Amino acid sequence: MAETKNKSFTERLDRFIGIFFPKIEFQRRMYRIANNFALKGSYAGASRDRLRNSWLPQGGSADEDLLADLPDLRERSRDLSRNDGVAAGIISTMLSNIVGTGITLQSRIDKESLGVSEEEGAEFQRKIERAWQKWEPYADTAGRMSLWEIQSLIERQIITNGESLIGIEMVDEPQRPYFLALNVIEADRLGTPSDKTSNKSIRKGVELGSRGQPVAYWICKTHPGDVTYSRKSPDSKEYIRYEAFNQYGRPNILHLYWVKRPGQTRGEPFFSPVLNKFKDLADYMEAELVAARVAACFALFIKKTNAFDTAFNRSSGTENNKRLEEMEPGMIEYLNLNEDITSFNPQRPGSQFDPFVDKVLRFIGAGLNLPYELVIKDFSKTNYSSARAAILEARKFFKCEQQWISEKFCQPIYELFVDESYLRGEFEAVNYFEKRLDWTRGKWIAPGWGYIDPEKEINAASESIVNNLSTLADECAAHGRDWEEVLEQRQREETKRKELGLLDPKEKEKTDKEQNPQEEMKESYS
Repeated sequence: MAETKNKSFTERLDRFIGIFFPKIEFQRRMYRIANNFALKGSYAGASRDRLRNSWLPQGGSADEDLLADLPDLRERSRDLSRNDGVAAGIISTMLSNIVGTGITLQSRIDKESLGVSEEEGAEFQRKIERAWQKWEPYADTAGRMSLWEIQSLIERQIITNGESLIGIEMVDEPQRPYFLALNVIEADRLGTPSDKTSNKSIRKGVELGSRGQPVAYWICKTHPGDVTYSRKSPDSKEYIRYEAFNQYGRPNILHLYWVKRPGQTRGEPFFSPVLNKFKDLADYMEAELVAARVAACFALFIKKTNAFDTAFNRSSGTENNKRLEEMEPGMIEYLNLNEDITSFNPQRPGSQFDPFVDKVLRFIGAGLNLPYELVIKDFSKTNYSSARAAILEARKFFKCEQQWISEKFCQPIYELFVDESYLRGEFEAVNYFEKRLDWTRGKWIAPGWGYIDPEKEINAASESIVNNLSTLADECAAHGRDWEEVLEQRQREETKRKELGLLDPKEKEKTDKEQNPQEEMKESYS
């Protein structure tokens, strides 16, 4: 009887599970499908499924995302520039290619708009260029740097800090030919005073107007990190408000940074996207080096099978009760009974060390818009075509940086310089302030690069000029030269050559061929 009851109960339970639980499982399956459908939109990159549920980026404004992290980004970028050889090399590469020995001026006034003749315009341009060259060594307020050194410092600041501040001052000192002087300010000094934090129009020291334009900058008297040398000054942490422009619309402060998002108030350091890659690579290489150093300390291991000899602090097979732990050339050592020698081959660094480091460096170069060859200064792994393509791609990036610094820094400073020069009466200009932009037009010549394939590139440049596809000015500017200076120097050389009775190189070549007709025949056949 008990067996019959248990059997009937078991049958009813199986029937219940067979009817009810499939419905539950079906509902669970449908819920999962509906949930996945809800989490997946039209873009797979926006899905919030199990594999992407931890990817939750912030949706703040440009300043909301940047300003809170900016101090850490700056400090870590500067740490890389001090202590990471690859990062320091990247900075040096960029400075030598973007600024080099300085971005120089070519005055190019709009003669047609100003109504001046070609001779008058050329005379003005020569005068203002000579005056500019006279001012360049005295461009720094502290008298430490010339203009090209300031250009290099500004570019370095933009790379490590993401921005650069230049204060424009008028310094009256006997040794200075002009009053205009520049004061490069560390980005850390630009900040919001503690009693102004509730003012929402001031963002990390930049006071904004109704259109989002900067109207003033709050700059600390000393660097916030200058603790040792500013401690005695009670007002060292005081902030001074500098108007962005004076009453004539001329800038008092130049705030230079790349704007990557609308409404961005401060600059983002150049290394920001790859800071973690730099740190991870440095830690990995340090671990490998430490492991290799430790491994190098062990040469041989002696196996012991006698438990008595391996006891704690037990010495056997020793000399003067000290273990023999050094090896000398030609040394013979007799082991004790049951002792054996095992060599130690640590294999550090491993075979994957070089490929892994190279791959990480390529990722870093891609994040910085620089080819691997320039990141690591290694051209041994590429052929001529690949190296040339890498260099040409890098030059596109460098040209953008040169154009940017010319427009944002060099040209505004040049306009202020011409203002002072005009007010000093160094040149006459009709309707100067009405047509100021026409009088202050200039072309900025960045340092040029060497030829990759000199013969082909020179021939191509010559053909471009002959066929009106380029000009001598453009070709000279591409190599950091002033075309007028080139022609003037060529004229002096031609005059000197004729005075000395030397043959023109082309005439000499023609004379040599006439004297050696066999050589000319060989060239024609070749």
